[in-house]
Amino acid sequence: MSFREKSAWISLISIAIVGFVFFLHVPRTLAPPPSPDIFDALLICLAGLVVIEVIAHAVVAIRAPLDAQAPKDERELMIELRAIRRAAYVYAPLSMGAVSLLHLGANGAALGYGVLLALVTAELVNYGSRVLDYRRER
Repeated sequence: MSFREKSAWISLISIAIVGFVFFLHVPRTLAPPPSPDIFDALLICLAGLVVIEVIAHAVVAIRAPLDAQAPKDERELMIELRAIRRAAYVYAPLSMGAVSLLHLGANGAALGYGVLLALVTAELVNYGSRVLDYRRER
């Protein structure tokens, strides 16, 4: 397994875990008035995501330093571009759907959470696509 495939796995798993933990708090904070504690939860989850990513990538890079420093080849660039394209096709309609929540009477906090959920979902699609493409092209 290459460094970039391991990196995609790390990002996929860490975003899924941290996103799940964060969005567990959302339903009870959307009730009027929105709780100010959700901003603290967002900062804690963001810091947790950074710590998980840095430590996991450092461990993987230490175990295979030459692989980590190797430049991307053409196959890896194509995998990255395909994954970004798929994520964009997910992000655009989901974020527009979140904006349409305003027409259904949702408040600004619900709009922000909807766009954040669209972003997290798009990143999961991005890294999930990378993992699948790396597996498929073996």
